[in-house]
Amino acid sequence: MSTEKTLEWRSDFHKALSNPVRLKIVDFLIDGEQCQCDIFPYMDLSQSTVSAYLTQLVKAGILVVRRDGTRKLYSIKDVKLKKMIEQIRNMADEMI
Repeated sequence: MSTEKTLEWRSDFHKALSNPVRLKIVDFLIDGEQCQCDIFPYMDLSQSTVSAYLTQLVKAGILVVRRDGTRKLYSIKDVKLKKMIEQIRNMADEMI
């Protein structure tokens, strides 16, 4: 049986992926690490909005961020997570 902490983490995880814009960010990062300076133009939203979404994805444990000088680089946290996201994306493509 799941603990309260596990249930809370799972809920936060699913909430983070329940927004189409956040899913678009995750899809953009599926091929590897990207600078936030490349993510902002791709999203066609304000920098502050995209930054807020990135922060939510990091807090949910989906993305990690690292600094390279003044740049922030984002990537999907782990390979298992990346595979799961790819499988769900492929399943959606098949079902639609």
